[in-house]
Amino acid sequence: MRVRFNRWYNAVLTALLSLLGFEACNSDSLVEYGTPAPEYGVPIGEYHVRGQVTQMSGTPIQGIRVTAPAGVYDGKEGESVLTDENGYYELKAFRAMPHDPLIVEDIDGAANGGEFESDTVSISDLSVHQVAKGESTWDLGKNEVSGVIRLKEKSE
Repeated sequence: MRVRFNRWYNAVLTALLSLLGFEACNSDSLVEYGTPAPEYGVPIGEYHVRGQVTQMSGTPIQGIRVTAPAGVYDGKEGESVLTDENGYYELKAFRAMPHDPLIVEDIDGAANGGEFESDTVSISDLSVHQVAKGESTWDLGKNEVSGVIRLKEKSE
């Protein structure tokens, strides 16, 4: 008799807990409780990146390649630009996570003022200014990123 009662009790308890679990996932609870359901994935935002690459002394460097890596730039192969005569670069808006790196490398050797070590710079290490809010808690919206990247000269 006791075994039969335990089975019946467990079946009823399981059914009630199942219903409560499904109710917690109901979208109507958003209206009632005012809190959004958790989202799964990774925060992502749109970034327009511009700035200047200089030597450690502050002298601008021309001909440095700044790259948003593959898979970051709207799922394509990435975007690379070269710095102009004043060391300025500008990457068009792309979708990325805040910790995605920019790859900065000297591709012309000593032609533009010396040889410099390559570096990676996280978007979050630069100055990020939100221009427009995102549509959800994981959408970081539209952002403008700017900053000066200083490269070290290669030692011989």
